[in-house]
Amino acid sequence: MPFIHIVLLPVRRDIQKKVVDQVVTQLNELGNHIPYVLSSRCGETVTTRGKQYTHALVVELEKGDQLSAYANHPAHLAVLADIKQIISEETIAMDFDSAV
Repeated sequence: MPFIHIVLLPVRRDIQKKVVDQVVTQLNELGNHIPYVLSSRCGETVTTRGKQYTHALVVELEKGDQLSAYANHPAHLAVLADIKQIISEETIAMDFDSAV
């Protein structure tokens, strides 16, 4: 069963939609650059329940011991730098083994 990595992103309201869309595209394409990423999906919330968190990222890794390698992979580090430019505050991340 895959290992799940979830991140909630509070994107600043003053950032142009085009810039946000580019970051979302980069996040959605992580699986094309990191071999052990089974899937990567990012999108904007469609409700107001997320409070200041406007976007969510869900990444499926083959197994949990790949999380550190994922975090340090050049493709992840590149998009992480872009994320830091568009968020208003710290993100929230959660990780769990979906086999449990």
